[in-house]
Amino acid sequence: MINIVKKIDKSREGQFSLDTPVLTTDRLVLRPPVRDDIDDLAIIANVREIAEMTSRMPHPYSRDDAAAFIERYERGEQEGHIYAITLGETGRLIGMCGVERRDRFGGLEIGYWVGRAWWGQGYASEAAGALVDLAFRVTGTDVIFAACRTVNARSRQVLVKHGFEFVGLDAIDTISAGRVPVERFRLNRHSWLLGKQAGA
Repeated sequence: MINIVKKIDKSREGQFSLDTPVLTTDRLVLRPPVRDDIDDLAIIANVREIAEMTSRMPHPYSRDDAAAFIERYERGEQEGHIYAITLGETGRLIGMCGVERRDRFGGLEIGYWVGRAWWGQGYASEAAGALVDLAFRVTGTDVIFAACRTVNARSRQVLVKHGFEFVGLDAIDTISAGRVPVERFRLNRHSWLLGKQAGA
């Protein structure tokens, strides 16, 4: 269950239109990234295993890379709605996630990564669930998409846990690993509602 703590755009003018509200979950606060995140981001993102599971993250990942990312976000040049994943109790930055419009598929796509020190603690799943709930609650989209590297079992588990269904294999170009195979998943609004009714 997410709490939205900032006014959001509920207009249907853009079927996929949404503001970037601050989201809170049981353990996390998802908020827009800020300049104060630069140093922490440079540290937690400078991990080859993380870079190779994302499409746009270079490795090594320097402070200049982190600053450029934040600056692009501030100028509105970053695709989609980006969130810093932070711990609710301390405010500590532990990863990033986001929602993007995908015209190719006719819906929205979520993405997420968490720093290595916080792997295996359910934080990626909590963040992904918040993004899914947000997208279905405040936009007119009927389907949400996601993708993960074929070798990324943890990310696959997150998607399956939230009801995403495997739809096929694809390949994407990444900065750190070149062209790599990925698994594509989708979750429709009906399945999401059934999951909510069942207490998922």
